[in-house]
Amino acid sequence: MILKLIALAAAAIPVFLFLRAMFAKRPSRFAEGLREARKQIDLAIYIFIGIIGCVVAFAVGKLAWAWWASLSPG
Repeated sequence: MILKLIALAAAAIPVFLFLRAMFAKRPSRFAEGLREARKQIDLAIYIFIGIIGCVVAFAVGKLAWAWWASLSPG
């Protein structure tokens, strides 16, 4: 009997949490924190992509400079 009650509670908890999440008026602190973390992660990714872009641009510029210098007769 006690196992049936535990199973019923285990089945009811996700339903209760889902309904509370669907009909809740204000966002939870966890959701706000998650949203802020996503913003921070996006910013970090953009900064990383920018740094990689600068490194690639510098490498291409260096290759172009070496190619241009090898074309000169002197």
